[in-house]
Amino acid sequence: MSKIVPTIYFYLLSAIGMVLLIIGLFNIVHYISGITAYEKYPLNMGSESRCDYLPKIVPVEGSRSSETDQQSRDDCLAGLEKEREVKKADDLEKSISFTTIGLLVFATHFYFARRRSA
Repeated sequence: MSKIVPTIYFYLLSAIGMVLLIIGLFNIVHYISGITAYEKYPLNMGSESRCDYLPKIVPVEGSRSSETDQQSRDDCLAGLEKEREVKKADDLEKSISFTTIGLLVFATHFYFARRRSA
């Protein structure tokens, strides 16, 4: 009876580690497919087209409206590219950290669970 509680604890944490490992592997596949399958790294739904629907800027005297519209569109596209790089780095960081932590948690707790139950 004294071995059952620690054994359940170690197997439960092994299961949690396995779930983290699966999430990490899923994130790795998502990251690799985002890099290889698309010309540009994909953003969240709706983010790609937000520069197409910018509000019209009222021109200041002496400037042309087409210049300010083009400048605001260029700024929006530059912001999208920056956001794309940040999302790519975040996805890589998530995939590495989930996989590493899941592997460490699973391996250590499963080792001790098997050792304790034997």
